[in-house]
Formats: sequence, C-alpha cells, structure tokens
Amino acid sequence: MKIPHLSVLIKPASSLCNLKCSYCFYHGLAHGRDIGSYGVMQNETADILIERAVDAAEKGLSFMFQGGEPSLAGLDYFNYFIDQVNRANVRKLQVNYAIQTNGINISEEFAEFFKANNFLVGLSLDGVKDINDFFRGEGTHNKILKTTRLFDKLKVEYNILTVITAQAAKHIEKIYNFYKNQNFMYLQFIPCLEPLEITPFDEIYSLSPELYEKFLITLFRLWHRDFMSGKYISIRFFDNLVRIAAGYPPEQCGTLGFCSGQFVIEADGSVFPCDFYCVDNWKTGSILDMSFEELYNSPNMQKFRETSLYENSRCKSCKVFYLCRGGCRRDRDNKKDGVAGDNIYCEALYNFYSFAEPYLENIVKTIS
Repeated sequence: MKIPHLSVLIKPASSLCNLKCSYCFYHGLAHGRDIGSYGVMQNETADILIERAVDAAEKGLSFMFQGGEPSLAGLDYFNYFIDQVNRANVRKLQVNYAIQTNGINISEEFAEFFKANNFLVGLSLDGVKDINDFFRGEGTHNKILKTTRLFDKLKVEYNILTVITAQAAKHIEKIYNFYKNQNFMYLQFIPCLEPLEITPFDEIYSLSPELYEKFLITLFRLWHRDFMSGKYISIRFFDNLVRIAAGYPPEQCGTLGFCSGQFVIEADGSVFPCDFYCVDNWKTGSILDMSFEELYNSPNMQKFRETSLYENSRCKSCKVFYLCRGGCRRDRDNKKDGVAGDNIYCEALYNFYSFAEPYLENIVKTIS
C-alpha cells in the first residue's frame, strides 16, 4: 500500500528541552512513560525511518520535527537527515520539511540551513513579554524576538504558535495588536492541555470554557475586522473554518471530527498515533521493524481511530455541528486509554460558532 502524501512527525531529541514551560503537556506525557526521554535519534534509526518513508510515499512526503526541543539534536543531525533523504529519493518525490521550535537554540547557521532547505518553521511565542516570560522563563521573550529578526533577515518562512493559557485569553487583544506591530502575518493559537488523568481546569494556566469562549469571540472580531478592511492576517483555526463554510475539507486535524492516526516517531523509533498520546499504552510499534503499512494497520492504531469517533445524537442535531464536528479528540478524552466523549468546551464552542457563522458566510460570499 502506497500512501499518496505521507506525513511523519519526528521527535529527534525526544522530550529533551532547554526550557521548562510550566504548562508543557509533553513533559507530563514523558514523565508518565517507562522511559521519559529516548535521547537523540541515532543515524541508524534515521536511515531506516527515511528508507521506509520514501518507500511508502506515492507522490509526496512531509517530515516535521518537534519535541521537546528538536534543535537539541544538533545541526549535524539535520544535515545528515537531509542528505540521506536526497540520496534515498530516487523517485523524486515532493519532500517538504517543517520544524516546531522555541527559538532559543537557533543560531544564524541554523537559520541559514532552514532557508536553504525550505523549512517552514513554527516558532513558539506566548504573546507579550510578561505573559511569555511568566510561563517560558525570564528573558525568553527577547531571545525569541531576536530569532524572528534573524528569520526576517534571511527570509526564513515561519509562523507564530501561541498557547492559549488563562492569562493569554484575558489579554488577547493586546497580544494580537503586538503581533500586528511585529508584522507577524501567520498565527496559530492552541488551547493549553491539562495533563492526562487529572481534573480539568485546576491549574494556574487552565483555560476555562468561559475564558475560551471570550477569547475566541474577541480574536475573531479583531481578525474579521482586519480581513474586511483588506489587512488579512492568517489565523490557522479561522482559515480552516472558512474552508469548511465554503464546502472544502479542513487541513487541521483537530477540525476533522475524527482521528485518522498520525505517525509520531520518537528518537528510538517508537511510533505513536498522536502527539497528544505518546504514552506507553498507545504505542503502535517501531519503525525499526515495521513498515508504515503495518503501523497503519496495527491494533493500537486501529483502536485509536475507532475510539476517536463520536456518536452523540445531541451533537449530530446541533445547528453548528458542521463547523464543530465535535472538536479535537484530546478535548473529549482526558484518559490514557479512554474513549472520546463530550467536548469539555462544548458550550463555549457552540456560542462561538453561533456568533461566527454569519460572518463566515459573508466571508465566503466575499472571496467567491
């Protein structure tokens, strides 16, 4: 079985990180595993991964690097990886690269590498200085902005990824205006995740449904105002809602309404079905001794897909279900081996979608 467009998410430095963000969900996942960190991926593991990926892909191939902090694998690792892909790609597949980084470890040499190899860089930044430094560490805001200036100078393609904490939600207008002033044109906002197996909304950073609703409506108003005045800024979630409203499938997995299963590959070759579920009981196998077809059809991958499906008559009859689709599985399941149920943000999302629906319809008319 060939996969038309194979997407692989790699953790080359496992859970290793040079920051200690207080809300980090991956730190919590790794802490709960038998092996918290698998260290840095060895070349032999990368060789097998690349060989199997090139063999499995039919038309295109995407390698995405995440962590922990993936840059800790070192520039030599990434140079080796690219060289091996180029050597193995005899069928001339379209290959895309992306990386999610906190930006602290990015030198000019690293940035030049991203530019030379057409990397799309996701850069983590939690808004304005006081909020960012409270969660990510004193002085990190200035370091991240320094990295953005380096990217701008070298014309590296990047977007800003912001975790929506309670603090960020309360000050989203200030954050949005700051991003505009910095000329950040591509933005992602993701709700912070509580650790698995704990009571939701019980941490200092916890995003309550009430705050999430206010955040979404406030940000949408700001975004829509700029869109209608010809000052478009890409916000990935809202872009996907426009796609859905226009009758096209979304590209963001949390808006699909189901989980097809990812290939998340840890530094030792272990494979998991989702970045949010890199825990021992959801391991689907190892790339060292299984093909991507075998991993896709493995019992745990099938179980993950099946337990992501959401059957709720109340949701199916909801007027905005076509936009919501139940939301991300992780917001419907707070157990390591659970079955997706009701979304913890159901009421907040219903109110937001009800508010946004007529604006989305108007946007579709405008652009069509």
